[in-house]
Amino acid sequence: MKSLTCGEGFRFNGAVSLQRGENWVAPWRVPFDRARLYFPEGGIGRAGMPSGVAVVLMTDTEHIELDYLCSRCPDNIVDLAEDIEQLESVDVVVDGRRLGRRALSASKSEETLRLDLGNESGGDRPVELWLPLYAQFRLIGLRVDEGATASLPAPNPKRWVHYGGSLSQGMGADSPLTSYVQSSRWRDDLDLVSVARGKGTHLEPVFADLIAELRPRYLTMAVGGMVYLTGSLNQYTYLTNMLGFVKRVIDAVPDCEVVVLMPPASPRYRDRKGPGGLTAAEWVEVHEATVESVMEWGDNRVHHVRQWSDVDESDFLADGIHLASSAHRRYGKYLAEQIRARVG
Repeated sequence: MKSLTCGEGFRFNGAVSLQRGENWVAPWRVPFDRARLYFPEGGIGRAGMPSGVAVVLMTDTEHIELDYLCSRCPDNIVDLAEDIEQLESVDVVVDGRRLGRRALSASKSEETLRLDLGNESGGDRPVELWLPLYAQFRLIGLRVDEGATASLPAPNPKRWVHYGGSLSQGMGADSPLTSYVQSSRWRDDLDLVSVARGKGTHLEPVFADLIAELRPRYLTMAVGGMVYLTGSLNQYTYLTNMLGFVKRVIDAVPDCEVVVLMPPASPRYRDRKGPGGLTAAEWVEVHEATVESVMEWGDNRVHHVRQWSDVDESDFLADGIHLASSAHRRYGKYLAEQIRARVG
C-alpha cells in the first residue's frame, strides 16, 4: 500500500488547527498553541478530542489502513457512557453512505485500523472517516491501495460553526455521526466546525472571537443549561453577556446568521433551584426573554429555537444532563426542522 500526505492526498475537515509531531498530526478544535486561553480553568484536552472532525479524501481504493494513537478519556466520562465504543470509535462514510462505526483501541500505543471499502464501480468517490467524540487522537499514517488514486475533495461552500458544551461534543451519542449536532444538519452543503467546549458554555468572549475568525455563514449556540447548573451568570448578567457574544460575531461577519437554542433538561430539574437561585423552569423563562431581546438588536440575523420538550427521564443518562443515544437522533431531527424553517 502507499502512504498519503496530509494536505495532498487527504485533509482534516472541521479542525481549527493541526498540531504536528515528528511522525504524527493531531486535529484540534481550538488553536492548539493557545489552548490555555480557551480553557484557563484546565481541561484543555477536551479541545484535542476531535468531535466533528473528519479525515476526507477522494479515492478509488478498496482498502484503507490508518495508523493512529488514541488516548482514553477520564473515568468519570467512561462510567457515564452507555458503551465505551461510543467514545472511542470512527464512523466510516463512502460516497455519502454510512457504513457504520469502527472501534479504536485507546491503548496509548500505535495501532492500525484496517478498512475494507469495496468499489464495484471502480471510480473515485468521497471517503470520510469521522473521528472520535471523546478520545484524543493522533494520526500517524494513512495508506491506500498501491495503484489507487487519492486527492482532496471540493470543500463544502457554507461554514457552520457550533458552540456548545459536553452534550454538543457528543456525550451519550452512539457514534460520531449520530450526535445531536450531526443529526441536526439541515442542508447538505455545510462545512461543520464544532467548538463545543465539553465543559459547559458560559458565553466566553474568547470563543466569540474565535468563531468570528472562522467566518461562519451560520452559527448555532447551545447555551443556558450550564449557566443554570453552575450559576456562572445570572438573570442580571445573562442578557449583556449574550448580546456581547453575538455582537462580536455579527460585527465581524455581517452575513452570519445565528441560531440560539437551549439544551433539553431532565424533568428532575424543573423545580430544582440552581446556584443562581432560580429553578430550571424559571431559568428557561429568563433565557427566552434574553434571546428575544438579542433578536430585537440583531434584526433578522438572530433566530431562536425553543427548548425541546419531547423528553422524559428515560431519554437521559444517569446525570440527567446528557441525552441517551436514541434521544440524540430525535433531538437532532427536531433541530434540523426548526433551523431549516428559520434560515432555509
